[in-house]
Amino acid sequence: MSRSGRHCADLLELLAGVSDGRSSQGRDHPAAVVLALVAAATVAGMVGYTAMAGWVADVPQPVLADLYLRAGVLPAGRPSRSTLWRVCTDTDPRALDTAIGAWTTARRSGRDPVAGASPENDPAPASADLVRLDGKTVCGAVDADGQQLHLLAALAGGVEPGTPAVVIGQVDVAGTKTNGPSCARDLLETLDLDGRTVTADALHTVKATAELIHSRGGRFVFPVKENRRALFDALNALPPSPSTPSNPHKPRDQARPTVHGRLFRTR
Repeated sequence: MSRSGRHCADLLELLAGVSDGRSSQGRDHPAAVVLALVAAATVAGMVGYTAMAGWVADVPQPVLADLYLRAGVLPAGRPSRSTLWRVCTDTDPRALDTAIGAWTTARRSGRDPVAGASPENDPAPASADLVRLDGKTVCGAVDADGQQLHLLAALAGGVEPGTPAVVIGQVDVAGTKTNGPSCARDLLETLDLDGRTVTADALHTVKATAELIHSRGGRFVFPVKENRRALFDALNALPPSPSTPSNPHKPRDQARPTVHGRLFRTR
């Protein structure tokens, strides 16, 4: 099997572990097959179920039949728009995020996402050193209470500028964005942080998150703003770094770099 073919088989095997809420009776299209087709259509630029269904209708029959056979079932035509919608809306979102996160993490590390070992004859690139937390509100996604969906993602990438990053984990921030720190800890609990550095915005500069990262063998770089007055003052009271220019006519904190009210220390 080619390298790309093996990677697609890995994704299909991971998606096979994602359940959906449909009845087992009359289920001609396994959730893994439907999710794989939706993923491919999304990568191809399709937006919305109508566009995805049109893309699926154009998939060559041999390719479609091979996909069903790899999933362990006989080909059963093409899933309709309603089938795509039903599978996507009924699928367990956390299980789907976990499966995709495992696949993207493995693609970056060069390891087998199912067996957890490096594929034979497939050189493994160096593991990512940096994990970035970033939250985004999803436009057009509204729950039953009229609240927009807000997702918090963990992106892994190298420390060098321009290094590609991949999403290795994602959670839904239920309620308001102020729930972000606790959701971030839930997400970090699922990740391998050993030897990695975690960065995030000032919302996540909390003791519980820092302690969690440290306990899992990771490091962190968090900005400190004046709304965390005690910590801000404690950092401000530290002796200046040798690399920080001193000026006897300015208070010590003004000689240190600040951006948008954040105080940065250099060592």
